[in-house]
Formats: sequence, structure tokens, C-alpha cells
Amino acid sequence: MAVRYVTAEPVTTRDTPLSKRRQPNSRSLDTATADTTRLERAMPLIDDNGKLFGAVNIIDALVVLLLVAVLIAGVAIISGSGSDEPGESPESETRYATIELGEQPEYVLEDLDEGDVLETSGWDGDGTTADGTVTGIYDTATVETESNASLASGANASLADGANLTIHLEIEGVASEDDHGRERFEVDGEPILLGTNLTLEGGTYVTNGTLTALERDESTTNLETTTTEAELEVRNVSPAVAAELEEGLSETARGETVATIQSVETEPATVVLESDDGELHEREHPRNEDATIAVELHTTETGAGLSYQGDRLEIGSSIVLDFDMVTVEGEVTSLE
Repeated sequence: MAVRYVTAEPVTTRDTPLSKRRQPNSRSLDTATADTTRLERAMPLIDDNGKLFGAVNIIDALVVLLLVAVLIAGVAIISGSGSDEPGESPESETRYATIELGEQPEYVLEDLDEGDVLETSGWDGDGTTADGTVTGIYDTATVETESNASLASGANASLADGANLTIHLEIEGVASEDDHGRERFEVDGEPILLGTNLTLEGGTYVTNGTLTALERDESTTNLETTTTEAELEVRNVSPAVAAELEEGLSETARGETVATIQSVETEPATVVLESDDGELHEREHPRNEDATIAVELHTTETGAGLSYQGDRLEIGSSIVLDFDMVTVEGEVTSLE
């Protein structure tokens, strides 16, 4: 049997260039990164150990937040209070109040003088009190001088019981604005209003008055006297009374002429009668008369308007004229 020998060829190994060698799969890396990101997103806000993001205890975090909030609030309060400097506080101002006291008894006239400090209450219509200094005292029932100057100290004690007084009072308060931007004046934190009824205590007496004016300047509070032409309707008076009313008749008070009749016109008075069937009928009175009187009055002008003998004078108001021999009451129908 023949044996054949086979000669093996040498194995040749070819080197593969580096550029041809297998590189890591970039797609696999991207996938791994995405998986890691999803894992991080899936991490709970508070883990099983009660830690925030797995790092901070939730209780500690809440305490820190509370302390920060308190610190911010404290800074805000301190900053706010620090901005209110003393110079920004409302400053006290002076006002001059006109207060009509009306008829006053002798014991008030004897003790009331300029310079007196009166304790007043009721500025807000309730219990608000303030001290005020009397700067002027006037008898509005008479004409003292052309300017109706304030009575000299102690001179009011000689006035007759029942004099009609108006006083000026210097008070302190604060000027402010209401919700509508209108200026107002406050006493003891309360706004004061014209027409308010006040109680005034002078130590030995207590009296009441009405606030009729409030001025910045004391000079504007001076009461001015003037002459007013008025027309009065005096109705349903007897023929004897009507006969006494004549031109030139005058009324005096404490030696001063305060009213003078300029003219008188009379006509039969009218009366209203009711018939048996309930109807109303206007008829002339068989005797009584109506009188229209034109009269010159010495009046006082205040911040609240005209007054005569201490009473407000306006159309529709009634005044009494006392001519010694006859006294009549008439309704004011016109003023000039």
C-alpha cells in the first residue's frame, strides 16, 4: 500500500488595519444613557426614609422654610415702621370756632371772659372732648359797634340776664382728608361738623352751644353787623293791632334800635271754612286783617348766615317784633 505524504502549506495571517477593527457601538451607549436618565426621573421626591430627593430630611426642610418666612416678615415690618419718621406725623393745627350760645343766664355772663379755657365735649356728636380758649364774646342781640367788636373783659357781666351770646374758641386739632379728598378737621381723632351741639364747662358753670363756623384765620371769625331789608307777613291780627303798625315804629334792645318799620299794607284776613258736605272754602274774615310789613333790621352776619336777635334769619323763618305798645310775629317772605 502506497503511502502519500502531503506537505501542509504554511498558514498566513493578514493584519487588519486599525480603522477596520470593530468599534464600540455608539447606539448602545445612547441607550444606556437614556436608561440612566429614566432611572433618575423615576426617583421619588421623598424616599422611603423621609428624605427630600434622597438627601435632606423633609422635617428639616420645613423648619428651614418656616424660619426663612419669619425672617422675611420681620424685615418687612421693621422696614415699614422705620419709614414713619417723626417728621411725617400729622402736625397739630389751630382753628377758630364760632359757637352760638343763645340766651344765657346771669351766672354765665358773670364768669365767662376772654382767655378762659373751656372744656368742650361733643365735637363728633358723641363724647369727644377738647380744651379751647375763648378769644371773643359777642352779644348778637345788640349792635355794640360798627364791627360788633368783642366785649371787653368783664364787660359782659353788666349785660342783662338773657343776653344772646356768641363766642369764638381757639382749638387744636389735625387737618386731614376724607375718602373723597375733601378737607376735614379732627379733634381727638374724630372729624368735627358744623351744626354739632357742644357742651362747654367753665369750672363754675356748664352751658351748651352750636358750632356754626370753623376758620383758619381768626380775623375771618369777626362778627359783622349789617342792615337787612326784610318783608314780613303778619296774618289774622285784630283791627286794633293793625292800627298800631305804622311807618317809623321801631324796636329797641338795650338802648339800641334793632328794627324800624318802613311801610305797612293791610287787607282783610282770609279764613278757611269747612261746609257741611266736607268741602273747604276760603272766605274773608269779617274783622281781622293781614299786614305786610317792610322792616329794616340790624342783623349780625356769621359764618352760618344772618341772625337777628340771636336767632337765624332766613326766608320762611318767623321773627317777633316788640314795639312796646304792640308785639307781632311775622313770617319772613323776602330779604335784601
